[in-house]
Amino acid sequence: MPARTETKPWQRLRGKVAAEVFVAPRTAADLSNRGQWPDVPDRVVFYLEHNVLDKPWRDVLALLASVMSARRFEVTSVFNKLSTLHTRFGRLFDALGLRRMEDWEATKHVPMYLKYEILRDEPPSTRHRFWSDYKAASKAMAIWLMGLPEKQRPTYERFALPIVPLFLVDGLIRDREIVEQRQQKRKAETGAVVPRFLAIRSEAHLRFNRAARLRRAYREILQSLGPDPRFPITFSYEEGADTERGIPAQERLWFTIWDRRTFVQAHPEAYYWRTVDSARAGAGNFATDLNHPPFLEFVKAERLLGDAPPAGFWFTELFKLGVVAQRPYYGSPENVRKKLAWLASWGYVRRPFRSDVAGLLTWPEAEVTFMTRAQSRCQGALLPVEPIYASALFGLMAIDLFTTTGARINEVMQVRLTEDCIVRLKMPAPPESKDQSLRLRYVLRLVPKGEKTNTPKDYFISEQTKRLLVKVAQMLGEHYHLEPGQALPSVPFHAHNGRAHRFGSEPYLFQYSGAHMSGETIAGCMRFLLHGMMFKTVEGKRVILKSHLLRHAFATHTVQVEKIPVDIVGAWLHQKDLATTEYYSKPTENMVAEAADVFLARITTEIDVEKAVLRSPPELQQLYNDARGKAGTLADVIGGQCVSHGYCAAKFACVGCAGKVPDPAKRDQIERHKQWASLQVDYATKEGLLPEAERMKQLMRDCDNELEEMNLIESYQKDENRDLRIHVQPGVRR
Repeated sequence: MPARTETKPWQRLRGKVAAEVFVAPRTAADLSNRGQWPDVPDRVVFYLEHNVLDKPWRDVLALLASVMSARRFEVTSVFNKLSTLHTRFGRLFDALGLRRMEDWEATKHVPMYLKYEILRDEPPSTRHRFWSDYKAASKAMAIWLMGLPEKQRPTYERFALPIVPLFLVDGLIRDREIVEQRQQKRKAETGAVVPRFLAIRSEAHLRFNRAARLRRAYREILQSLGPDPRFPITFSYEEGADTERGIPAQERLWFTIWDRRTFVQAHPEAYYWRTVDSARAGAGNFATDLNHPPFLEFVKAERLLGDAPPAGFWFTELFKLGVVAQRPYYGSPENVRKKLAWLASWGYVRRPFRSDVAGLLTWPEAEVTFMTRAQSRCQGALLPVEPIYASALFGLMAIDLFTTTGARINEVMQVRLTEDCIVRLKMPAPPESKDQSLRLRYVLRLVPKGEKTNTPKDYFISEQTKRLLVKVAQMLGEHYHLEPGQALPSVPFHAHNGRAHRFGSEPYLFQYSGAHMSGETIAGCMRFLLHGMMFKTVEGKRVILKSHLLRHAFATHTVQVEKIPVDIVGAWLHQKDLATTEYYSKPTENMVAEAADVFLARITTEIDVEKAVLRSPPELQQLYNDARGKAGTLADVIGGQCVSHGYCAAKFACVGCAGKVPDPAKRDQIERHKQWASLQVDYATKEGLLPEAERMKQLMRDCDNELEEMNLIESYQKDENRDLRIHVQPGVRR
């Protein structure tokens, strides 16, 4: 029997595009191709098949896809240019009355479009995007044509997008203005997040701990049931107690565990009478083998101290309204309008909690129908306990990575539990240290955006991040029913990601139910965990957290708050263009205003302006170069652990450095450092050394910031280990 050959995606276009395009030279379709020109990705071919093949520009875009793929453009870039050109051509051809691609006169029609002579309803940003993509596409095709033998060029010139001379559009597109508007919007959003940068991490940990206690209580009740459990079972447990400090519980949470039979019987008015009879008889869909698993209803939260309203769970309303469901907009028009209005009131887009993985953020597929209908028939909130726990844990893992490494979403998606990704470093102890045992540190090795080859780069992580990696691995081990030491299953990289073709099947950390999580699903878990945290710009506009926004916040925080040099932060973010890092880390409006207030106060009381020295950029660069002492990677430093690789921009001034993760166990080191700085302030002030006194004051403020971060770390670590006291309602059989 002959071996079966796999059909490449491009082959599906045989007979559907011009024969010349189908075998274009110096592309994957070239008959002499031996792997030097990559194939057109399936995602791009699929788009052409289902959107473009019946249009006049079919052959042009097909050739463009083949040429860009051969030049190793990222899939996302190819796809975005095709979709932009296809959409705009559709409107332009209709407006101009064009029927054939030969009728397209680029030097005439493009300037008409940019001068608003046609399609006047389209905004400047849309025109800018079209011109930018058209210019890039026509340039790529022109370069490809120049590389062909001279006798082949006439054959393919008719399939290439004509180049528009720049003098014809000069002044028609205000590129800088549009880019600045986009950057101002992003910086406004960043300004809403940066002041609460540390609070985001702390709140995420505290919320995950609350979800973990819910799961633990639910599991303990189910495990304590006998062989013939009788539902419903009502129980409660307390939240907010701190036995070490003698603080009593703040509230009590009440729950009921149901099975399908008892739930239907308890709500007979909400079901058809035959359904109620079947539930009572244990027949049909309520037979013993179909009656499980039991499910949980959150009944109420009861305040025990004070008159403030109880907190309960941050996600209760999400499940009562059904906005985290796999099909959130199914239902009556009135119900859909209610959901959309609720989402809009929070500033959310249409599907902020989207999940493309079964069992994340919603009920497992087999339970969706019954639970969706049951939720509409009860007063409490029906909670999918395992999906809530898994979603919260994935959300916490993502937030930790975004806020400590500044990684992009597609880089976080690469994290996998393999020796070539999670690397353990053995560092010798400093010679003068009492403890001479080896220091173990960890680094993630991931391929950053823009890296043409699959060469991984280092993303250093803290002990806290390592603990979370282990926790996620343990959760996945339970989810997949793995034996101790058994590896996680290898799953294909998410197919719709623009870089999926570069990564194979691996035991990725962000996976569930046998599927790799998309960037949207990871973002949905992150938003789910932080739902209710309000972020607003100075104009009062609500800001929705996105992974890339946290990357901007990370850059701004490290440069503007922690005072780390831009080029060092650029290395952490793996950005090749320093101008991009400068934009990411640009101060927000709030920072500028606050800095002006502080500066005015300082120069009027402490600084002699007449003696101020203005230093030129070369002088500043020389000072920076002189300060770049080499440091050991991930060393133990005062108050924590260093996660800065290579050069030390702070010259070992570790307090206040963003390249350090504070360790609460080293609190006394920071406190002693602050006491020393306080004495230095007094001394410098008496001696008239005002700049030195100000430097010591800043050091004291840095100490306070690190002590506060240690408090946050201690609070969520203590909250994670809090005892759980469960109370089952008396008289209920267990």
